[in-house]
Amino acid sequence: MLKKAIVSMILLSVSCFSYAGLISADFRADSHLPDYSSQGAKTYQSLAQTIGAGTELNSGNLVANPAGWGGGVVWMDFDPLNSVLTLTSQDTWDFQTFDAWMSNIVFSEPGEFITGFSLLSNNLVTNGVQPLLSYTANSLHISYSSEPTFNFTGGQATFLVQTGFQPTAVPEPASLAIFGLALLGLGVGRRMSRR
Repeated sequence: MLKKAIVSMILLSVSCFSYAGLISADFRADSHLPDYSSQGAKTYQSLAQTIGAGTELNSGNLVANPAGWGGGVVWMDFDPLNSVLTLTSQDTWDFQTFDAWMSNIVFSEPGEFITGFSLLSNNLVTNGVQPLLSYTANSLHISYSSEPTFNFTGGQATFLVQTGFQPTAVPEPASLAIFGLALLGLGVGRRMSRR
């Protein structure tokens, strides 16, 4: 009987700490040379893409290339097991700007949101260009920019995405204990006053 109670407690505690993560998101990548054309960026986009089934954005997701740029193909892959977003360039062409977004992120647990976003490794572009990172509760943005240009390297950049949960108002155990003792005291006092 004691063994069953211990096993039940262990299973309950493990279930309380189950992994929560990202289910789906909109993925987008833009490569552009704005000094050489005002027609717009080469754009890849994948909307409401399920996360964890391989590369979420790849060559098959081209939606626009008004200036006719060659190259600028960057695959995006989010690994839900270690919360790492990987950008992998598929060529070595030159550009002035590159932007990548994950937006409209859907989380597996209610109240989950992005709390941090940081660069782990950077071998995506040349010239030592570092990306600018920004995030909201449910979106990420990565921006590379250089004058006159940078080249993609055929390499990768990786980013760590951190999430947390909205705090919920839960009474502290000590407060509940004090409240319970006060009620008990009131009950005992009433009973004694009736005698």
